[in-house]
Amino acid sequence: MRGSRDLARSLTTLKARYLAVNFIGLAMIAAVFVYAGVVELIKWQMAPFTGFAKLEPHTVAHLKYVFLALAAAQFGVIKALQKILPSRSVDNLSTTAVITFALCEAVAILGLVLFLLAGQGLDFYIFMVISLGFFTLFFPKYDQWEQRLRAADFSQKSDS
Repeated sequence: MRGSRDLARSLTTLKARYLAVNFIGLAMIAAVFVYAGVVELIKWQMAPFTGFAKLEPHTVAHLKYVFLALAAAQFGVIKALQKILPSRSVDNLSTTAVITFALCEAVAILGLVLFLLAGQGLDFYIFMVISLGFFTLFFPKYDQWEQRLRAADFSQKSDS
């Protein structure tokens, strides 16, 4: 009986925490769109904008490939993070989600940095799409959180 009350309390806490994490995720997605606004504002205010670094085209191409490799690595880091961090508590689920959001947003920041260095808006938008794709793939779903919490509660009962 006590275990079912603890689970019910955990599920209530889970719902509240999920809503808070959901809001954080949406705010971070909104930040990606703010970056797009910054890109467009800079392009408009400083036309023709060629970047602050005045890099050679081949250097920009190499940098773009390095940043794309970093974005791919972030995908792997997110996948590993979700497997490594145990989801036995509401705190771990929310911590993992916020770290995941930060890694998703970091991809857009790579695009913003590339734009500021080289001045090519398309480069930013490529990274923005990748970032939003990551958010779509890794945005937490309440049902999954609930299943993980129930599974953790079940494994704790079977251990004792």
